Amino acid sequence: MKLVELRKKFIHKYGIRVVAGVLTVVLLGSGMTTMAVRAESVKNSEETETESTIKDTEKADSGETDLLELVTIEKRDKKDGKEESVYILTDAAGNAHETIVTSHLINDSDAASIEDCSDLSGIENVRGDESYTADGEKLVWQADGKDIYYRGTTGKDAPVTQKVTYYLDGEEITPELLAGKSGRVTIRYDYTNNTTYKEKTDDGEVNVSVPFAAVTAMVLDDSFSHVEVTNGKLESNGDKDFVIGYTLPGLKESLDVKDSDFTGDVTIPDYFEVSADVTDFKLDAAMTVVVNAGSMISMEKGDESSLDSMISELTDATAKLRDGSADLADGMDTLQESLAEYASGMGELYSKSGTLADGVNTLNSSAKTINSGINTLDKALNTSMDESEKEAAKKTAADVVAAEFANGKTEEVKKQIYASLRYAQGSDKNGDGALYTSLYDGAYSANAAAAVYDEVVRQVLLSAAGQPADSKVTADQAAAGIKAGFASGAKQNDPAAAAMYAVTDGMGSAQLAELLYAKSGAGDTLFTKTQSTIQAQLAAGRNNEQINGAVEDSLNTLAGQLAAACEQAASQAAQKAAVSGAEGAKKTIASQIEAVQSNGYSLVSGAAALSKGTQTLASQVPVLTDGITKLNDATGQIVDGVDELQDGSHKLADGMVEFDEDGISKIVNSYNKDLKPLTDRLQAVFHAAEEYQTFTGLADGVNGSVKFIYKMDAVKSGK
Repeated sequence: MKLVELRKKFIHKYGIRVVAGVLTVVLLGSGMTTMAVRAESVKNSEETETESTIKDTEKADSGETDLLELVTIEKRDKKDGKEESVYILTDAAGNAHETIVTSHLINDSDAASIEDCSDLSGIENVRGDESYTADGEKLVWQADGKDIYYRGTTGKDAPVTQKVTYYLDGEEITPELLAGKSGRVTIRYDYTNNTTYKEKTDDGEVNVSVPFAAVTAMVLDDSFSHVEVTNGKLESNGDKDFVIGYTLPGLKESLDVKDSDFTGDVTIPDYFEVSADVTDFKLDAAMTVVVNAGSMISMEKGDESSLDSMISELTDATAKLRDGSADLADGMDTLQESLAEYASGMGELYSKSGTLADGVNTLNSSAKTINSGINTLDKALNTSMDESEKEAAKKTAADVVAAEFANGKTEEVKKQIYASLRYAQGSDKNGDGALYTSLYDGAYSANAAAAVYDEVVRQVLLSAAGQPADSKVTADQAAAGIKAGFASGAKQNDPAAAAMYAVTDGMGSAQLAELLYAKSGAGDTLFTKTQSTIQAQLAAGRNNEQINGAVEDSLNTLAGQLAAACEQAASQAAQKAAVSGAEGAKKTIASQIEAVQSNGYSLVSGAAALSKGTQTLASQVPVLTDGITKLNDATGQIVDGVDELQDGSHKLADGMVEFDEDGISKIVNSYNKDLKPLTDRLQAVFHAAEEYQTFTGLADGVNGSVKFIYKMDAVKSGK
């Protein structure tokens, strides 16, 4: 067909633009994908011409350009490849009577030549002067960096054929007879997919077709009313109605499904039908576009395996949820048991909170008393004794000593002193003592008075020191031993020893002996007593009995005086020791209770801190008891909540078992039994879609795309 003839077939550009402007459809009616035909404004369409308007019947590319720009299935980014538009001219019943193909060789790389393959006849360059050489179906175009647009014809059948059937008031009628008639008109488009591909699936080899989508559009004037559309939709701009029908011929057979396999409004239509009340029937414009739907919706390789992986992950996750819910139920059981013990302990704490408050208040009161008492004690210990306190202490000490000696102590001491002075071995009366011998011998020599005195002093000190009369210990050594005994007793808080130590410290041996003698109430001293005794004995002559009696009297007198001196010295020492001991004890105790320990507190400061702390503790007890009360009340709520959680956890565990058995397991089984075979076939369909890229042929390594445009003859009366 010449270009002029082709142009005549599409002479009603207004109708073509309207069809192109409204040809938009959603495949499968479920929003799977959208195939759009470029829309142009209907308003002012009669006055406005597009860039592709045929201006000159002599230009070979004008008609082709008009068709290419008016009908655009999808906009691609420019890249090397081949785009084909197959124009199929049919009669009103859908029978093809001529097929014209336009090819666009995209030269994105600006190559000097382009290799192509085509089985078309009468190939013509429609947009330039570039030429080609042919070797059978192999073509080489001298492109000089340009894209190539060419057309040709073919006698091959299109992969999808259509049949248009007309009905008037329910009776089939030919389009020629229908023209000009009035009544209820039905127009039905049936499509047949003639492609077959063998594809391998897990179930073996299956036959599938290329997933072509057929979209038909027609313009209805105001002679059409009460329009109904099956597998399509009705649009209107106020002046005219536009019917759009869509089908997927051969897809149900490829997927081995029926419409009853789906739910809701989901169908896979293979026909399109429109019915309307018509007056003086005519149909000016009707066009069908068939495209490879796989070029717009694809299932990438690995999608099926990804779905398998997802099913496996779902199974694993469900198992983990099932196990986890069981563990949760066990854990809640343990929590419930433990909480029961906690609640019991909380109840006991609540019941004892009153006792705790009373105890803290008692502790606080006692701490205040202790602090007050220690402060009073510390103040008293750091205050010196007044005279009345000292006299009271002395009197108490003197009374103790007097009571001791009044109870036969004086006579006992006198006998002990006499025995130590008279005999060599004290109370055993074993031989004459050294003092007795000295006194007896001294009676014969007045010149021996000094020696006798020294011996008297030594014997007195030996007796006081508990040494035998014939001991070789000197008077000084005996005196030192006596004072050492006093010092030791003073350290052990012996009042009598402390008193004697205080009096005798620093005295010589003779002074110590004279003190013991003087304190006995004697009016003279040991020295004068010794001299008078010796003189009396000398005056009496050398008479043994007289000498013995005199010596005995002297010893008895000396023993009595020494015993009295011991009581007097003990009383005085005790009084002095009582005062000095009390003062020392006060200082010692004060230093001890004020001494800072390793914890940073002394007894005084610690008592104050204790009192302050117990006061703070007591002030917080009401807050504590209030908190215990609230915690006890909340414990009951917690127990109730945990009981509900425990019950819920078991329901969850049971539900997860049910969910796994009745839900997930069935889903997995359904997938493996029903869905997976369907996805296998769907994968095969998309693979067939990928394989179908050309109607006329492709050079090696070239990507292609193809669309089919069916232009049906108008139905008019008088034609």
